Formats: sequence, C-alpha cells, structure tokens
Amino acid sequence: MTAQDPYQPHMQPPPPQAPPAPPVHGYAQPQYQHPYPMQPMQPVHPVWQPMAVPAPAMVDGFHLWFPRLKPIPSGPAIGSLVAGIAGICGAIPGLISAIFSPWAGLTFFMSAALFGIGSVSLAVYARRQIRAAQGGVSGKGVATTGLVLGLVACGLAVITGLIALATA
Repeated sequence: MTAQDPYQPHMQPPPPQAPPAPPVHGYAQPQYQHPYPMQPMQPVHPVWQPMAVPAPAMVDGFHLWFPRLKPIPSGPAIGSLVAGIAGICGAIPGLISAIFSPWAGLTFFMSAALFGIGSVSLAVYARRQIRAAQGGVSGKGVATTGLVLGLVACGLAVITGLIALATA
C-alpha cells in the first residue's frame, strides 16, 4: 500500500495550503482555519441487529406469523355517538318550540326519541362487539359517550313530549 492509495484516506498527505494574501491597505487578511481537518466522507452502513421474537405458531407443518395490527375503530360506536348528538340537537329546539306550538314540539319529540333509541341500541351493540373482539376493535369510550348522549336525548324527548301535551 502506498501513500497515494485512494482507499486509505487517513494515510494521504494534507492538502496544500494557499499562500497568505497580500496586505490590503496596510492590514493583513486573517487566515481562516477549519477547526477540524477535512476528510472525505465515508459511507455509513446501517448495522442490522437481530431482535428476540417469539417462535411462530406451527399449523400443518407451516409457520404462521401473526402481525401486530392496530385495533379497528368500531363503526357502531361512531354511529351511536352521531345519533346521540343528533338526538340532543333535535330535543333542544323541541323544548323551545313545544311551548309555542304543540305540533312542532311533537315533531321534535319524535326525532329526538328515534335518534336517542337508535343511539342507545347502537352503543349496546358496539360495547358487545368491542368486548368480543378482545383488542381487535377499539372505541369503548366512544360507545359509552354515545350511550350517555342517547339516554340524555331520550330524557329530553320525554320532557319535550310532556310539555307538548300539556300545552295542547
């Protein structure tokens, strides 16, 4: 191996330095020095480290790998939440309009009651689905929120219906 071998950059002579600049207006120019000697870039190769993983399951002489997947959000839980919000949005104007017009109050009563019952039934179904999936389906909090909103919507619907019947 010689000093001029391109594959041994640490053995190469340092690059020649430029001569000092002539003084300008009687002042010498400061020389810029790199704080570190410049060396050519070396390619960095990532080092693969093996990981300790459990042995795969054997079925009929074949290895089965089960990938770890994120849980799927529950559709009925989201539907329960949307129906509960719609039930409350239908019950609040129903409370106000039932005082002035019993027919409008009964209309809002029906919409709030239908959305509230739908929200409760979807929430119960979603909670059963989430429990049976054993971690494959998420959304227990969303289903619980839909259940509470559905019960509140049903309660407001009953109050709206009673006010509408009392003013009729």
